[in-house]
Amino acid sequence: MLTILLALVAAVAVTFGIHEASPRSSWSLILPFLTVFLGVLVLAVRQVAKKVEPIIKGAEKHLMGGRRELALKALRDGLPLQKWHPLIGAQLRGQIGALQYDSGNLDEAEAELSRASRWPWTVKALLGCLYFKKRDSERMAKAFETACKVGDKEPLAYTLYAWCLLAQSKKDEAVKVLERALKKVPGDQRLQTNLELAKEGKKLKTAPYGDKWARFNLDGGPGPVVPKAARGFAVRPGFRQKSMRKR
Repeated sequence: MLTILLALVAAVAVTFGIHEASPRSSWSLILPFLTVFLGVLVLAVRQVAKKVEPIIKGAEKHLMGGRRELALKALRDGLPLQKWHPLIGAQLRGQIGALQYDSGNLDEAEAELSRASRWPWTVKALLGCLYFKKRDSERMAKAFETACKVGDKEPLAYTLYAWCLLAQSKKDEAVKVLERALKKVPGDQRLQTNLELAKEGKKLKTAPYGDKWARFNLDGGPGPVVPKAARGFAVRPGFRQKSMRKR
């Protein structure tokens, strides 16, 4: 990516200048090389992140106004920035995929979510739900395993996975997922209640998760309304924003 190349060129140039001005051993040049490289890299990433911020804010504004297509366009227009930092492209693809999922465009959503970042865990959870709807059990399990690994302290990640497994009549597997969840989040009453229900082969209780559950649209409803879709806009750690809505 261009940020690394820029930092590398700057570090080499400065190190070469130091060596020419005052010849010294190669080992003594390692510290100034690393200092310049890391410093330029951090500054470059911050500059790119500043360009991403208005893109995401603009997309959120379109969403809140019910202009989904314009939100998608705004996000797609930001994809060229991935040449400066690949994580930006992965982040934006996760958000584009989430919007396509909300719209019921599963093929388009799969194309984006499968190339998206692992973070936040909801990205891979959405992909797992998508594969559940497509009846692709193998890919569903793989996506949910990643979601549970990234969000290992998130009860909802395990509940989504178990719900889908139960819907596929895989009671024993659902029970194992919930038992694993309780080891990660001991004492969670929602998980404990659902574990008991899963053992009996009964439907899990999802109401305690409220809108967070509805966001995945597994109950056959029309999906979240447009403002809720904006909640899928989470920022990858390392990209700061001043006024992002917390999930």
